[in-house]
Amino acid sequence: MSLGAARGWGIPAAEGLASSAPTSDSTGGEFVALVPVGDNPFAVAYNSGNGFVYVTNLGGDFAESTVSVINGTTVVATIPVGVHPSGVRYNSRNGYVYVANYGRPLGPSNVTLIDGTTVVATIQVGEVPQGMAYDDANGYIYLANVASNTVSVINGTTLAATIPVGNSPVDAAYDGGNGYVYVANFYSDNVSVISGTTVVASIPSVNTPMGIAYDSENGYVYVTNWNSNTVTVIGGTTVVAKIHVCCLPDGVAYASGNGYVYVGNAGSSNVTVISGTTIVDTIPYVDSPRGIAYDSKNGYLYVANIGPDFVTVISTARPPGSSVGLPSAAAYVILAGIATATVAFAVVLALRRARRKRGLPPTPP
Repeated sequence: MSLGAARGWGIPAAEGLASSAPTSDSTGGEFVALVPVGDNPFAVAYNSGNGFVYVTNLGGDFAESTVSVINGTTVVATIPVGVHPSGVRYNSRNGYVYVANYGRPLGPSNVTLIDGTTVVATIQVGEVPQGMAYDDANGYIYLANVASNTVSVINGTTLAATIPVGNSPVDAAYDGGNGYVYVANFYSDNVSVISGTTVVASIPSVNTPMGIAYDSENGYVYVTNWNSNTVTVIGGTTVVAKIHVCCLPDGVAYASGNGYVYVGNAGSSNVTVISGTTIVDTIPYVDSPRGIAYDSKNGYLYVANIGPDFVTVISTARPPGSSVGLPSAAAYVILAGIATATVAFAVVLALRRARRKRGLPPTPP
């Protein structure tokens, strides 16, 4: 893991708003475990029906594209899916988990439907599908198609509509307060707002948006901006704040248990913890974070670490005064043992990994 990247970055204040530095009694999170998963874990989703967490593994030239199913801190199943699975979402109405398969350059773009640990259907969608949102009012899945500049609307196992949006949509989130779906358009630097199957607004003032999440407590939508190292906070169709983080923010998730929003910073290998429009904590030593999901049953946060092929598990209910995000001494001993036991294996795979990384599809960025 990259242990030196997270310290010393500092926490800039949000533009025009007060911000507080982390304190010893902040309750952002505490390290729980590292869970080994498949090759290049990318997206994460929580299934509230069975309590499992689903992690998409992009795979590569020498590794299969799969979904790892986690119960607590244990992988209980590995499910083969389509080529380069890059998005995942749970539909609470039918109980299915939807997996977006990027496809390019080795296969078709489609969506795999999973019931528990069984693949039950495949749906053809737009080109290079990635992030998804579930609208629990109408039961639809909204899928961002990066290369088609569209959103596929899925009703159960049927493609119900295709909506043109901005340039290179990469992620989507549903706002349960107003019923809108928000779509992050990476290359057009805006967010499309959808009601049903109609675009009703376009929100500017974002910069290469990557991840998007809804905070059901305050009603805000949080958008991570990859190139500007910021998080844009949206209320309805209005930008209400811009929060500076570091660096290369990507995945974002809301934890209903403590009301915080968690932002994974791929460039600085840490997670920023936000309350409203204020940074309250920074969790270090989270290597190459991408997708993030919150498990409302156990209160854990699951962060996909695309480089080392792990999922970092963080408890969001850390006792006051405990260390911020650092594994315990005992955990370090265990991790050191794992590293020692696998070093020979890592050497054997080093050249293969380098080649495999070059073979992955060019997700933005």
